[in-house]
Amino acid sequence: MHNKKRIWQIPWGYRESIAIVLGIVLVGFMLQATIGKFDFYLLSFPFNLYFGILSLAFIVLSVFLKRKAFFIWFTSLSFSVSLIGAITFLSIIMGLTKQVPIIDRANIFTLLGFNQMTSSWAFVLIYFLLLLSLGSTIAKRKPRLTKQYLVFILNHIGLWLILFFAGLGYSDLNRYIMYVEIGETQWRVYDKDSKVVELPIAIQLNSFTIEQYIPKLAVIDKKTGEVLPKDKPIYFQIDTNSKEEFTFNGYKIRLKNYIHNAVRSSDSSYKEVPMKASCPAALVEIRNNNKVKSHWISAGNKMQSPMFMDIDSNLALVMTPSEPKSFISNIEVYTQEGGYYKEENLRVNHPLKAGSWRIYQYGYDNNMGKMSSYSSFELVYDPWLNMVYVGIGLLALGSLLLIIFGKNYKK
Repeated sequence: MHNKKRIWQIPWGYRESIAIVLGIVLVGFMLQATIGKFDFYLLSFPFNLYFGILSLAFIVLSVFLKRKAFFIWFTSLSFSVSLIGAITFLSIIMGLTKQVPIIDRANIFTLLGFNQMTSSWAFVLIYFLLLLSLGSTIAKRKPRLTKQYLVFILNHIGLWLILFFAGLGYSDLNRYIMYVEIGETQWRVYDKDSKVVELPIAIQLNSFTIEQYIPKLAVIDKKTGEVLPKDKPIYFQIDTNSKEEFTFNGYKIRLKNYIHNAVRSSDSSYKEVPMKASCPAALVEIRNNNKVKSHWISAGNKMQSPMFMDIDSNLALVMTPSEPKSFISNIEVYTQEGGYYKEENLRVNHPLKAGSWRIYQYGYDNNMGKMSSYSSFELVYDPWLNMVYVGIGLLALGSLLLIIFGKNYKK
């Protein structure tokens, strides 16, 4: 008859691992409630480098002491599963709780850091323990020329690189919004405290253009301005190819002509002029029984007044403002290290990489539209991002090999 193993008796297993991880989470909650969230800027360069060196030293030490009871447990499956379970639990809380930059410590949830989970002490402690445990597990594995070891090392090192550089590089990550007037060069931004910061990178805005979608037509109540029908407003998309007619309350409406870049040439007509102050205009015909009338309508802009068409004493046909399809900034970038960098047409979701900086097209003067005198850019400084990409690449390659090996792969 075997004696039941008592808790805290070496070797430690799941009970001890779960107890220790729960204790660490509770300690994290206590620190959060007493001293507030973890300040990642304490790990800004060069302190994140020092912490990284200490982490690697711990991992190397674990190789030489891998037969000691503590390191056997520290790299065990029970401890790894407990850590993954804890960080999964905290991630679920993060997903179910609104994350906000500033919180009012008015209730127990905000007090424990649920609204700022990634900077809460509980999350940070479990995160770094998982980083050290994963690194020690990789280091103790004896290298072998087998596909099993190749898959293991690619997946685990890839994950470790992601955790290591994403965590330690967070404090060095900076985001700024820069506003640049057309024809000017700018290198100054405002930080989160509304203080002027001079960056080691400058942007010259040569030109700014907006491509717009073809607008829509709508029938409105002239007294209230509401689009009809009130319960389910209808918008008629202008089709320059078919020019088919549509019907509303017995009125037949047909497009006769459309100018995407139009300028008013008289009180009641438009002509095509490709300039920034232009706006879409349409010549529309309305028929009711034997009565036929046509009129130009336009949504207008800051330089041109809108024009609508009376249907009867209560209804009017109007054009909706054009929605932006894309906006493009032609920029030149300069850096302190290399001087002139390059010229590029910057589009949304197509960032420009300049050293450790990434420049994104951010916005413009929405009120002025095509006539915006400036363009705004988001500048992101992340010197560790490339190593995160390396980790993602290794993890993807390991996953691909695992699929390729399939049934032939054995743990």
